[in-house]
Amino acid sequence: MHISDGLINPQNPANLATAVIMWLVSIAFLAWSWKKAKSTYSSSITALLAISSAFVFAAQILNFPIAFGTSGHLVGGTFLAVLLGPYAAILSMTIVLLMQAFFFADGGIVAFGMNVFNMAIIGGLSFFLIKLFMRKSDSKSRFAASVFAASFLSVILGAFVTSLEIAPAFAGGVAVTVPSMLFYHALIGLGEGAITTALVTSLQRLQPTVMNGLALLKGRGKL
Repeated sequence: MHISDGLINPQNPANLATAVIMWLVSIAFLAWSWKKAKSTYSSSITALLAISSAFVFAAQILNFPIAFGTSGHLVGGTFLAVLLGPYAAILSMTIVLLMQAFFFADGGIVAFGMNVFNMAIIGGLSFFLIKLFMRKSDSKSRFAASVFAASFLSVILGAFVTSLEIAPAFAGGVAVTVPSMLFYHALIGLGEGAITTALVTSLQRLQPTVMNGLALLKGRGKL
């Protein structure tokens, strides 16, 4: 889902304008997340933020086969949202994307605003999908189903937005990018949902005290 700078044609005004707009939108969300995180979390969140970012960074290196020779990897936005809460999840995922863009050329600097929105922001805000699906229920099965659904939908929505952003780079425009992105990312989303649900339910069982996002879902904290 990473967009490289090669897909952003500076000679195409619409393409360049989209990149600039997404930078501004992402900066606004990051500023909001930072402000909310400072008022929501204790100082101990710094260490957890670093550890969780490192974990997702490593997890994204591991690819799994899908179909037609393609592969996908864990995005991790929903996982971070349950682990840290929505605001720290957005910040943590942005750290991951920043390291990937600067040190591994995975995603571009011009396209960085797009990548932050598509993965960090959409992934972090999937927390509220889980909250909506849970409807104050304490059922573990409902929680697992909510995590799976939110993970899947975050991948699909991120892929859809990505397909709109990169459409100017292709001759067929959205008629080419939207079906292709949604088809393959529907498969990726199933893998994302399964992996995220397995990780989250395991942590819920073994180390529930480290899951600040779970505490927020249960109303033990302010949003």
